[in-house]
Amino acid sequence: MLTGRGKLIYAMGRLGSSILLSLIDLATFWFYWDFLKLSGFLTGVAFATGKLVIAFFGWYFGYLSDVTKSRRWGRRRQYVLAGSLLLAFSTIMIFMPSYFISVSDEAQLFAYATFFLSLANMSYGLLSTPYMAWLAEIVSPEERVIVSAYQNIFGMMAQVVGIPVGFLLPSLLKTGSFSYLGLLLGLAVLEIALYMPAVLTIREEEKPIPKPDVRRELSILWSNRNYRAWLALQGAMSIPTAVLASLVISYLQRVLGLGDVEYMMAGGLMLLLTIVLFFVWARIARRTGKKKPLVTSLMILVVFLPLTLVFGQPALDPVPRMVQAVLFVAFVGAGISGWYLLPNPVTADMAQEDEVTKREARAGSYVGLVSVPLNILQALARYISGILADLPPAQGQTYSMGLLLWGPVSSVTLIPCLLILIKYVETDPLRKIAKNND
Repeated sequence: MLTGRGKLIYAMGRLGSSILLSLIDLATFWFYWDFLKLSGFLTGVAFATGKLVIAFFGWYFGYLSDVTKSRRWGRRRQYVLAGSLLLAFSTIMIFMPSYFISVSDEAQLFAYATFFLSLANMSYGLLSTPYMAWLAEIVSPEERVIVSAYQNIFGMMAQVVGIPVGFLLPSLLKTGSFSYLGLLLGLAVLEIALYMPAVLTIREEEKPIPKPDVRRELSILWSNRNYRAWLALQGAMSIPTAVLASLVISYLQRVLGLGDVEYMMAGGLMLLLTIVLFFVWARIARRTGKKKPLVTSLMILVVFLPLTLVFGQPALDPVPRMVQAVLFVAFVGAGISGWYLLPNPVTADMAQEDEVTKREARAGSYVGLVSVPLNILQALARYISGILADLPPAQGQTYSMGLLLWGPVSSVTLIPCLLILIKYVETDPLRKIAKNND
């Protein structure tokens, strides 16, 4: 089990990779579609391909780390090391096509985007699945909430950097400044450096390793009814969250007409509200369990995302655009924060429940299999984003009608998520075991 220092060493790795992931999610769709003028359809296909890659490798690397035997490296450390290096490299390459290809050639640009988005997604699966599997193995159940809190703090810090950088990158690219290269290199080096202490120091205790049998492992996971419902929810949630991440920057710029400084302020406000509400949701979860804050955060998104049809339109001209932007990001930040905070602890609890009942440690498979429905449907979501981006202009406007419709589309796709969460998912399985034992 980890010491206090060990908990910080483990948790701080999230900072670097979350920064890079935030940058990829927020800025890459804009970069290829809006800045480099790749068609929305091809941009969506490139993103979709990357998500299909991680759908497979996210689970496979979890399973592979479960059955890995190494006296020197244990089960997880070698994957964390390799994944951190590849993620840093691929993120830099995503934003550097002009150094290697003719960006005016759509075929070359599409192939480049598809390859490096796929490599980045594979790298993240190689890194994050074994890393998150540690949560159920190197921390006692009594301390898991504390360590999860540390991870979320570093995740918040990553948002402090990642979201403003995601909003800043368009400005740097538009001005032709080379400072964005130094920025990317610095973030890549930081990501690698933050994982190195965990790779060098963490030693997991010996666990009963499952037999290396893919069919058997999948059968055991699939027999868990609660986990099946959780997989369905994770996949369904990936559609509205991926559409939001793809189009929110273009929405703030084109529909609400915010300038560079203004939309950076809007992004900072969304981040601040998300961070504050992390603590609110965490406090509610400690008192009532994880389901109540999850349901509440999703309901906020269902109600307020359709307002993309209203904000920035002539009927609200008397209201300053910045005020409209503040209201919009406040609603989005309030809703999305609960979903960002709680899924990893829920998955870790399910893996712990399985280990208690079956006497085998397969946290890697529990964490990794989530990536299959999540990323397959994220691929669909990126494709949907591309279609929305390519819709004809809104009446009397120069921007796509899709920049108005993505909010209600996302809201509708959240409704089945709520139904699955409320009716079928037990978000606190360890509490159930403790209650039965009492």
